[in-house]
Amino acid sequence: MKYFLILFTLLSANAFAEDGLSKSQVKKVEAILIEAASKALYLTRDCDKPIDPSKFQELAKIKAFSEGYETIEGVSWETIKREAHRQYGVLKTEAPLGELCEQYKADIKGNYKFLKDINAME
Repeated sequence: MKYFLILFTLLSANAFAEDGLSKSQVKKVEAILIEAASKALYLTRDCDKPIDPSKFQELAKIKAFSEGYETIEGVSWETIKREAHRQYGVLKTEAPLGELCEQYKADIKGNYKFLKDINAME
């Protein structure tokens, strides 16, 4: 009986996670990911701290989960990419000489503690 209760609970949780996000949730998640992507662009281009674009979607899932969202299904990656580049332009205007590098590096270490610095491993 206990086994069936656990199985039912897991299946129910998966059913809710597969529902996806509402339109308002999609907008909120996109805003979170746009901010994260613009900071990743800043780190890559201005701080000599490259963020692998192919890994960004996986990190985006973790970021959304840490903000209380179970999925990123339904977000527009084109919108995120376009708006992240626009916000990067704003960041570059506000801090053209890499003034935000240390802050953003600390933010990444705080949000993604499990990531290893590959430069430190050499």
